[in-house]
Amino acid sequence: MKNTLTILLIASSLVWAGCSNFLDTQDLTEKTNATFPITVTDYDQAIAAVYAAQRDAYFDQINSFIGISSYLDDDNIANGRALFDDPMIRGFERYQVRNFDQLLAPWQNYYKAIYRANFVLESLNKNNSTLTDAQKASYRGQALYLRASSYFDLCRLFGGVPLKTSTESNNPPRASVDSCFALIASDLKKSIEALPAKSFQNINKANELFNANKYAAEAMMGRVFLFYTGVYGKPELPLMEGGTVSKANTLDYLHDVINTSGYGLIDDFRNLWLYSLANTDYKFAKDNNLNWIGERGGNNECIYLISFSGLGTNNQWDRFQNSVSTSVPGITPFGAGSGMSAVNPKVYDEWDSADLRKAGSIWNVKDATTEGIEFSSTPAPNSGKFYFNSQSNVEETGYLQKKYCHIYVNVGGKRTAANTVLNGTATKNNTNDATVGQYIMRFSDVLLMAAELGSPNAQTYFDRVRSRAYQKNAGNTPIAGKPFYKPATLANIQEERRHEFAFEGIRWYDLLRWRIVDQQIAQYKTDVPVYKFGVQEKITIRYRPETKGLLPIPQSQINLSNGVLKQNEGWGGNEGIYSGI
Repeated sequence: MKNTLTILLIASSLVWAGCSNFLDTQDLTEKTNATFPITVTDYDQAIAAVYAAQRDAYFDQINSFIGISSYLDDDNIANGRALFDDPMIRGFERYQVRNFDQLLAPWQNYYKAIYRANFVLESLNKNNSTLTDAQKASYRGQALYLRASSYFDLCRLFGGVPLKTSTESNNPPRASVDSCFALIASDLKKSIEALPAKSFQNINKANELFNANKYAAEAMMGRVFLFYTGVYGKPELPLMEGGTVSKANTLDYLHDVINTSGYGLIDDFRNLWLYSLANTDYKFAKDNNLNWIGERGGNNECIYLISFSGLGTNNQWDRFQNSVSTSVPGITPFGAGSGMSAVNPKVYDEWDSADLRKAGSIWNVKDATTEGIEFSSTPAPNSGKFYFNSQSNVEETGYLQKKYCHIYVNVGGKRTAANTVLNGTATKNNTNDATVGQYIMRFSDVLLMAAELGSPNAQTYFDRVRSRAYQKNAGNTPIAGKPFYKPATLANIQEERRHEFAFEGIRWYDLLRWRIVDQQIAQYKTDVPVYKFGVQEKITIRYRPETKGLLPIPQSQINLSNGVLKQNEGWGGNEGIYSGI
């Protein structure tokens, strides 16, 4: 359902109009809640429009959720060019922005998703639908999950935000953090109760594969619980209707995912990523017998994913993938993009090379033995070699993340975009070469969250993740006595999460909830060696604790609210503006 292009057909009828009235919307077609939705086909379109709005919050080159989250953490160095929009991401890296309306697009996209979710929920309360009770429960559960996850992203970016639980036009102030998380937790709890306990093996792979399900909601409850209790120092999650979600409740949810969902770990971590498709002409993939798991129903590790398609229009493709790809053209398998993200060399240097995830996540541009890609000390465009872009790039490190790079393969002797290979249609430009979805929840995260929360099986869950990382298996081979065995302490779980989820937009929020942002940024972003216009120098990034890890609410929305909205701390003056290149 979420994958079909019909999601765009009703977008105009549920469109966000943030430039006219604060948190307001307007109908632009004849479809209204009086006549739509009624049939199953109508509801398929309505819920697909919510997924489409969520996707819009993840696709952007500058303002995708994963991109923003990654630029803030200690694993990434912003890189990019001294032109175009790239200084915006170097602003994020310095806990600054180029202007106070820089985050308008994600703000609007999330409220668009929330409005559409509210539209679905209100429609389900009407008496003129032709749905069965089971169908109503499915649409309700999905809409609640999508509303909860949209508010969760908003709260992680901005703190307390205005709460909208209906399509009514009004001008609410920012709600308290407690109220926001009470709504998030209540929506997830209701979603869990509404959605059927359908295992991965029983999902209809044709139209349910990437839809929100009971297990995605249970897993997300774990992430929400850990973030809220960690950042705000509370023992439990509040609920809107009263009561709480306790640590024990959260563990029950995570145990249910682990024990009954049918999800698990795939054998080789590296097969999660598209570069493994290039297993005939990419030396690393060929040498390691890699084979991409794909998105057609074989990936039981993927609990929730936001899917994209290079075949579509209107943001169906993934500009975020373009933003993190190398700026050097002509390399196989890594296609060119904007080069906006490099890997912190300090992270690479201390990462155990025996861990398969290291080379599986990071491209060392000078390691031709592993990669099969030569390094050139001088510019060599379209030579198949990597070189430092001395004409424009600002913070190159010699390390790039592999997980979300554009991928090209050789077909009949011609370098061809993976999108063309997978979908049979040639792309028009490299921004449309992005074909794969973005992981939001993987099974390994559920294992590590349960371990962190003190499950009686914490060591077993922790071992499963490390077993796969070192021994290339689904995590079922015991590792006691192995040189890479570690006890499941909090410190070791923190390190394991860093390596398992590097560059997936998770680490920044882990740092916040563990309350170690200051020390980590000071340790890993002091005197970082980079190449600026091809010349090596060192940079130091300083965290601004006065922001409390939050970003500025778009100034235009504050203006539209007539001052009802108040700006976050640390964003009231020039200290929040990045004026560098």
